[in-house]
Amino acid sequence: MTKNIPKITVLNPVVLPDNRRVMMEMVVENLPNAGAGSSCAVNFFDAPPVSPGTVQPDVPPAAGNGDAARTPSEYPDVELSILNGQRQEIASLLIVEHKEAVTSLTLHLRSVPNPADTYTARAHMTLNQQPIATVEVPFELNPQAN
Repeated sequence: MTKNIPKITVLNPVVLPDNRRVMMEMVVENLPNAGAGSSCAVNFFDAPPVSPGTVQPDVPPAAGNGDAARTPSEYPDVELSILNGQRQEIASLLIVEHKEAVTSLTLHLRSVPNPADTYTARAHMTLNQQPIATVEVPFELNPQAN
């Protein structure tokens, strides 16, 4: 059976009235299922009791740096960014192990916006550090703002 690869199906930049913030609406399909009822539920009483003592990790430290080896994740990382008319990044954020099918986040522009520019909303998705999707959507600011 082939594994479904997550993909970005919607990327919608919504310029807020001050022209300094852009809400990024994103829809991702083919995310792994977290299981019924496991989205944010925390249940402290179902786990078997743990005896006191030293806990031994199942994963040996990686050679050279002493950090534990990273277990591959089934969830993608997503970098959302906004590029100005010269394709310079002026806002960005990183979602680590993205698990939500529908997301809405606000990015704040780092530089003074130019209403004459065409901006680009960009979503770059990776899975275990391998690129799997990039979506770019051009947009303009509100000319009557400021």
